[in-house]
Amino acid sequence: MADNNHLHMIRQQWDAYHPEYMEAILKERPDYYKFFAGGGVVDSFEFRLLGDVRGLRLLDTCCACDASQAFSWANLGAKVTACDISEVAIEIAKNNAAIMELDVEFQAADAQTLQPIADEAYDIVYATYLVWYEDIKKAFKTWYRVLKPGGRLLYAGPHPLAKLLHENGGLLEITRRYHDRAPHYYRFDATAVGRRHGVDVNKPTVNFFHTLADIVNAISAAGFTIERMVETETQGSTMKSYLPEEIAIVAKKHS
Repeated sequence: MADNNHLHMIRQQWDAYHPEYMEAILKERPDYYKFFAGGGVVDSFEFRLLGDVRGLRLLDTCCACDASQAFSWANLGAKVTACDISEVAIEIAKNNAAIMELDVEFQAADAQTLQPIADEAYDIVYATYLVWYEDIKKAFKTWYRVLKPGGRLLYAGPHPLAKLLHENGGLLEITRRYHDRAPHYYRFDATAVGRRHGVDVNKPTVNFFHTLADIVNAISAAGFTIERMVETETQGSTMKSYLPEEIAIVAKKHS
């Protein structure tokens, strides 16, 4: 069960970070607006797993202020609704969509409940960033709820092993026990792009570790039939490249 104090902490952290995050993204890639306005799609492996999405209603559960994945799905032809727990993120994303004249609907919502979202409204749910969801059983049940019969879930994110290990000078350090599901409290500075541009919001936050079995079992318990799972290889030649980097799972709601 999700803790309201945890939700409040996470929302405050992201509300504080998103304006600086968007500034860092625009510094990192000055072509951001031109890229998406011109039909660009981010180069992520999961975008090739669902085939043709033209005309399908798609819900992005965690879009962030840049909404890069939501805009990519829209450019692939989907009718996109993008959600985020942070109202600050949603306002920035709406402004970005207006600048680029992209037709994406935005809604502030906790991905674990999606309370404003109607039942059986979408053909596809695109879910990411489970590290911010305390109750993934509730989350997957919610995503099942908002899908039409026969609709598909696409979950994509870091492989649990990638979240477990830290590389230090070419050597791998295990940062926690694999089955340790205790909340991780820390002070959030920034994401990688923010750190590269000197951002440090220094906000208290919490995230959550879920094993691969936790994820698969939560998908199954929600009522989905898993159709496919992909584990990508880590790029490079360091010790970490011996391990998987990301996973994606495609699952279907019964008709």
